[in-house]
Amino acid sequence: MNAIYFLSKTLRICSVNGLIILFLFFVSTCKDDDTTEEPEPQPIITSINPTSGPIGTEVAISGSNFSETASQNTVKFNSTNATVKSSSTTTIVVDVPDGATTGEITVTVRAQTATGPDFTVEEEVTGIEIDCSENEITSSITWKDVESGDAVDYIVNCAISVTNNALLTIEPGVIIKFEGDESGIFTSDGGGLKAVGTADEPIKFLGTSENTGVWKGIYFASTNPENRLEYVEVKHAGRTESAQSGVKGAVQLSKKDDSRGSIVHCTISENDGYGVFITEESNLEDFSENTISDNELSAVGIDFNQIGKLDSETSYASGNVQAYVDVSNATLEVDATVKLIDVAYRFTEGSKYYVEKALTIEPGVTMEFTSGSGLRMGVSGTDCSLTSASLNAVGTASDPITFKGVTDGTGSWVGIGINSSSPSNKLIYCNISGGGAAKIFNAGDKFANITLQCDSKVTIQNSTISESGEYGIYVLDEDAVLDEFESNTLTDNGAAPIFMYFPHIGELDSTSTYLSGNENPYILVSGEALSDNELTVKSLDVPYRIAVSKSGRSVYVEQAITIEPGVIFEFETSSGLILGSPGVDCIPTTGSINAVGVADNPIIFRGTTEGQGTWQGIGINSSTSQNVFEYCEISDGGSEQLYNAGGQGNIVIHCDGDLKIHHSTIKDSGGWGIDFVQSANDLDLDDNTFDNNTSGDISL
Repeated sequence: MNAIYFLSKTLRICSVNGLIILFLFFVSTCKDDDTTEEPEPQPIITSINPTSGPIGTEVAISGSNFSETASQNTVKFNSTNATVKSSSTTTIVVDVPDGATTGEITVTVRAQTATGPDFTVEEEVTGIEIDCSENEITSSITWKDVESGDAVDYIVNCAISVTNNALLTIEPGVIIKFEGDESGIFTSDGGGLKAVGTADEPIKFLGTSENTGVWKGIYFASTNPENRLEYVEVKHAGRTESAQSGVKGAVQLSKKDDSRGSIVHCTISENDGYGVFITEESNLEDFSENTISDNELSAVGIDFNQIGKLDSETSYASGNVQAYVDVSNATLEVDATVKLIDVAYRFTEGSKYYVEKALTIEPGVTMEFTSGSGLRMGVSGTDCSLTSASLNAVGTASDPITFKGVTDGTGSWVGIGINSSSPSNKLIYCNISGGGAAKIFNAGDKFANITLQCDSKVTIQNSTISESGEYGIYVLDEDAVLDEFESNTLTDNGAAPIFMYFPHIGELDSTSTYLSGNENPYILVSGEALSDNELTVKSLDVPYRIAVSKSGRSVYVEQAITIEPGVIFEFETSSGLILGSPGVDCIPTTGSINAVGVADNPIIFRGTTEGQGTWQGIGINSSTSQNVFEYCEISDGGSEQLYNAGGQGNIVIHCDGDLKIHHSTIKDSGGWGIDFVQSANDLDLDDNTFDNNTSGDISL
């Protein structure tokens, strides 16, 4: 019993103790759950000072909740770690670390990161600041490379003027930074600038920041023979306009003192205005192998007189806002060869550009013209006084030369005017389009892509002449000559493909095409007298339309005309084809008409409108055996008498007229099919057809 009792009591005590222990554990656990730690405060950046500077600049970061222990703060400049020099809960001081780049500053404390403002990492300012109170250089001086590597050697905040025949020489490797409206280097009064670097050690003319238009530029306004930029980099210029040229540009040759200079192996980029601007009276002695890119206007602005100075090895195309060379002013007074470059030459004056000397254009060149501009020989206000000028534009099949308007479409520029007889006048493998917006010579009354005046002569071959406001080609004067005109395409012109004079229609060739797309599908011919040379008329893919002469007369023929099979003549009202001279019926009698077609390709003489008597007809007054019509169709003539003594019909034979007509059709005359007037006429007929002639077939 006692043992059992003792055991039972013991178990009860243990149970109670266990419950007490369990209760105490529960109470302790509940107490722990009710007690939580406060989170660490978030770091905050309110400002940085300064906000920019070069590597090594001390920067104070202001804010809150930083660690007082420097090593517990992690500071980064755009992800590059910086060493903390000192810290408090509100300020951290660091230096901009090596390798830092522009971007945001961050501070990390106790695994929490704050992001602050951007810090701009600048290049370290070094170099000698030029004293602007002594900015005029009047005795020769050399600026040496005083800082190593890419460090800046000189800082210029004003206009450096080199005068009094002094020479400023800049050594290879020199870096100059410029700032200010008038900041730059300017030569005048014999002063010179010789900046000759090397491929490995270029000279650099830069702005104090990497923006366009930070400083003015480099200007040559002297004839010093040492003026030269070679292996020079020019950036960030063009801040203000030149007083001489009136334009912004990084490098300029000024009008003043007939300036001269050379630009070779240079990089001219990221400037406001033009990369290079060359004025009329300057002398660009050597310009080669430059790179001109990313400028706010054209790579080059150049006077027309300087157009031959540019070279094909320079790069003009990349990134410039105006992707062309801007050609200004109006007169070419020197011989010039226009070289193929990687952009077009754009003529921007909106007026005629005058050629007084020899202009040669290389294959592949593109010339484009703004509205109102054109290219013509001679002097303003004078059409025929100049005969020494020439235009030699000889391209190739794979590299044609292009003359066009800036805007597409018919009549967007004035066109080309030729008034010299130079054998160098050639347009071969050229594409000429969009001219004919206005007349190019004072005496003209028609508009064209190409206008010939005075005693001009030009060879045109393998060229396309299209989209003129009126005519593809306008032969303004009777003395003008299309010399060796071959294999051309005249298309989509606003009037006829060609206007010319009757004595010169033999200059056209049958290998050219005249039909496609022209508003008036014919050659418009002014019916001037044929008195000096014999004429062979070739078959074209359009008719020859014969208008009356400037004096209102028909075509009078005093020489031999030979007409090839397939030729079509169509005559306007009051026009005709008459052997003889105006006012004289039978003298001279040397003219002849030899028109021999074939059965499937006849020669046609007709009116511009169908019907009896819509044009005058053909007059024969010579006794030569060369007067032959064979396989011809002659219709619609006989509108009025041809000779003073009379005669009205499709054909009128007068004086000692002698004519053979074989295998031909004579119809729809307003008078006779064939009318005899008087004298010992001789008519040989064989296998002809007469039809619908008002007065009858033959008057005997």
